[in-house]
Amino acid sequence: MKKTGKLSNGRRILFLLLSLAGLLLSACGERPYITQSCALPAGVNLDDALVHSQKDLGHLECEVMFDSYYERLIEVAKRDPAMTNKRKFSDFLEWANAEGIIDKIQARNYYNRYFNTTFMSLPDEYNVCSSCSDNTQKDLGFQLEAELGQKEAGLLKACQDKNAYYAAADQYNSIMLLLDATCAACRN
Repeated sequence: MKKTGKLSNGRRILFLLLSLAGLLLSACGERPYITQSCALPAGVNLDDALVHSQKDLGHLECEVMFDSYYERLIEVAKRDPAMTNKRKFSDFLEWANAEGIIDKIQARNYYNRYFNTTFMSLPDEYNVCSSCSDNTQKDLGFQLEAELGQKEAGLLKACQDKNAYYAAADQYNSIMLLLDATCAACRN
């Protein structure tokens, strides 16, 4: 009789395990597993692209692609230019900060690189003579030139704000002239 009891306990355990496995499999069948695609926005309508980007960036898998989404949004804005685009990008960056995708400093940096005349490439505590080696001066010049290109994309092409872009270009020229003159003085 002991064998019969052991056999029935073994059958019970096997039945319970199979029932549990079946229950788990049927539960998974009701909710299909979908991976987020993280497809960059396309088209020529900035509002649609912003909605698409917020939807995608709301998924953890897509957050690491924030730079790519932002660059694509700039490209879309160039095909849908308007002065109101500055406000749209500001709102988008505030949303990204509130969602924890980027921090406040990153949000400010993204905005200022494209939509402000101030150059973010210049360090806060800038010692000009320490930046006057040939390589360091060239690197700073390349960074400032790249940022001027970003300002052209944001201010001029995405927002059609010619006055602000020309002010940024004038500031760039002044910075480069001042940097060259100061470096020449530091070397003497």
